[in-house]
Amino acid sequence: MLPFASPTVEPYITAHFVLTIDGLAAVNFSKCTGLAGEVNVEEYQEGGENRFAHRFPSRASFPNLVLSQGAGPLQELWSWFYEFHVTGVVVPRDGTVVLMSTVDGALAPVRVWAFTRGWPAKLTGPDLDAQSSAVAIESIEIAHHGLLLKQVI
Repeated sequence: MLPFASPTVEPYITAHFVLTIDGLAAVNFSKCTGLAGEVNVEEYQEGGENRFAHRFPSRASFPNLVLSQGAGPLQELWSWFYEFHVTGVVVPRDGTVVLMSTVDGALAPVRVWAFTRGWPAKLTGPDLDAQSSAVAIESIEIAHHGLLLKQVI
């Protein structure tokens, strides 16, 4: 007997992201990487056990979030980045990356990743070329202390 098939579920279209950071205005982005986590593996080779090495989870790590957008008039992320250059200290902030997709004909949040104690590790302005009519793209790289997939209400 064949197992019952689950109903067909359409995957979300990944065309619209919103970055929210405590104390700053929400910003739309067109590309986001770094929504990942990893648990390192530590091996222990027990004396007399030659068939395998014991493997244990050790430390979790998360890559930096890298978000790209067309350069626009908002400069809050640049100001946050330059806090460190002016004062020598950057205030870590919590935030979210929200994937927006069409649900029942309307744009709605479908996935929310929350990060803690984030700070801007790198900011890249657009490549300027007078011979090109491409969109001016800038990006921000955010180091953080962890990522959590939140329940969307």
